[in-house]
Amino acid sequence: MKRSKLTILAIILAIIVMAAPASAFLGSQNIETKAEIMVEIAYGAQETVMGIVTRLEDNSTAYQMLLDADLDELFYGNVSLCVENQTEVNGTIVNADGEGWAFLDAANVSLYAEEYEFAIENATEALEIFRDVIRSLNDILVDAGIETEGILDTELLQEAIDRSRDRIAQLRALIDDGHELEANLTDAEDYLDIAQAALDLGELEDAEDALMEANSIISDVCAELREIAKGLNPGRIQSYLVHARQYRERFREMFGQASDEDIDVDAVAQALGYVDGDAFMARLQEMIEDAQDANDVNKAIKELKDFSKMAKRMDQALTKEFGNNGNGNGNGNGQGNGNSGNGKGNGNMGGGNSP
Repeated sequence: MKRSKLTILAIILAIIVMAAPASAFLGSQNIETKAEIMVEIAYGAQETVMGIVTRLEDNSTAYQMLLDADLDELFYGNVSLCVENQTEVNGTIVNADGEGWAFLDAANVSLYAEEYEFAIENATEALEIFRDVIRSLNDILVDAGIETEGILDTELLQEAIDRSRDRIAQLRALIDDGHELEANLTDAEDYLDIAQAALDLGELEDAEDALMEANSIISDVCAELREIAKGLNPGRIQSYLVHARQYRERFREMFGQASDEDIDVDAVAQALGYVDGDAFMARLQEMIEDAQDANDVNKAIKELKDFSKMAKRMDQALTKEFGNNGNGNGNGNGQGNGNSGNGKGNGNMGGGNSP
């Protein structure tokens, strides 16, 4: 497992640059490890796409060259294949998952459900799409006269470092204060600092070596947490359900407040893909019941994670509407309501113990 994690960056580079099939690098691994690596490779390729977009948009000269060449629509059309529903692409919110993202999401769900063959199959489909998009973006930038030499190597390393930092932050949120695994994550962060410093100096090999050390530690921590997660019991599921019901009641209150302030809740719900506010609430209730009635832990957790994602989107949309309506936008945590400015603050729902 350690060796597999250590070679992820090299695999991504080979797949993108040489168009080599990922399976060629994974033949000696067991199916669980293959699935984990394939999903991570696919995520890395998707993030590479978005990294190229960010670097282009951060360079006003290059971006103007793209516009002058009248290639922006083609460029962002490719990008839209790689993003999630409701993602902003070139100033427009997409209203459906891109094909690549849909396969990637399916791969992640399959991996979580321990359906490793399906995870590999979907991750492979996603990777093919992301790889084609990266090539297309490169061709488009070249056609626009934009210099792209070296962009992939540096971008891959930077995205990998950033992704590892994100993983550490996510893992810290799962670990109690003072747990021995915290020290391991601190060690991983130290290696990432070394990797970033080397990358900034253009020393790519040193950056890659330090990144590999960091990811090895992160992989070990993930393995420890997976063992802990296997001991998840129905009592903890009930704790999650309590939080889900609290979120549901919070939305009832927010919908009531929105109505008092002449905010069209149905329009907000429709923008998120629901018929109206009542349909959104009905879906929340349905998800709670599905999680409660699930026969296995994995299915229950998936329902609750979907609930959390759905609730977060609505919470953000309503908070924005309250802000546009003249209310302060607080930073409340959990179920709390923050106060800001002269109006009522609507704090975003924090993670707490929710899945």
